[in-house]
Amino acid sequence: MNLKLFSALLVLPMLCLAQGRGKYNSNYTIRGNLGIPKPLSSQMFSRSFTSIYEVNVSFNARLFENFYAGLGYQNTQLQNNKKVFVLYTPPNNPDGQLSYDTRLLANAVFLKLGYDQFITDKRYVSYSLNSGLMFARYLNVVQDSAVENQPFVPTNFSCPFLQPEISINFIVEPRLSFCLMMSYTTLLYHYDPKAPRFAHFGEIKSASNNYVMSWLNFGFGFNVLLGKKR
Repeated sequence: MNLKLFSALLVLPMLCLAQGRGKYNSNYTIRGNLGIPKPLSSQMFSRSFTSIYEVNVSFNARLFENFYAGLGYQNTQLQNNKKVFVLYTPPNNPDGQLSYDTRLLANAVFLKLGYDQFITDKRYVSYSLNSGLMFARYLNVVQDSAVENQPFVPTNFSCPFLQPEISINFIVEPRLSFCLMMSYTTLLYHYDPKAPRFAHFGEIKSASNNYVMSWLNFGFGFNVLLGKKR
């Protein structure tokens, strides 16, 4: 279903391209998005965490025609999968149960490169690629000393990431538009279950970990349109 929706978002503007030919966006734009990320890979990572939110904002300048570039900031937060981590009874303490509320908090800075394709005077589709550096850390880590979690590794990491994004934008005021957006984030980093101290869980150990960490994000956004427009 996700692939069908993504294909539809790509095909729709192509069918309407002639209507928006010759239209240009503002010289400067402030673009922001708020969505719900869904972990997809690796399988071990997607079993460990589920979504809370993802938000980003960027300041952009039109380079030529409707191509633009900008700088942005992103904040993402995931939480441990409640279906897997509800209560855990340590082997060395059968009378004591632990409740998990482990989070993955990530802050990122990125460069945005994109293109606005107008369908009509009031609607346009934005295609963009965000690329930058992500700084992540696990919060509320339960310090489990099981053999599977050793040797202990840091609970924080940093890595490059790539994030293609597509959005359908609707201009509601001369200087403001809202959008529906979808993005796919790929971290150039392999998930290590020892970092959040999850390696001892059977459902995590049995999952594959062949691919890097990634998630799909659906949400809403806004564009503040600054400067001249034609």
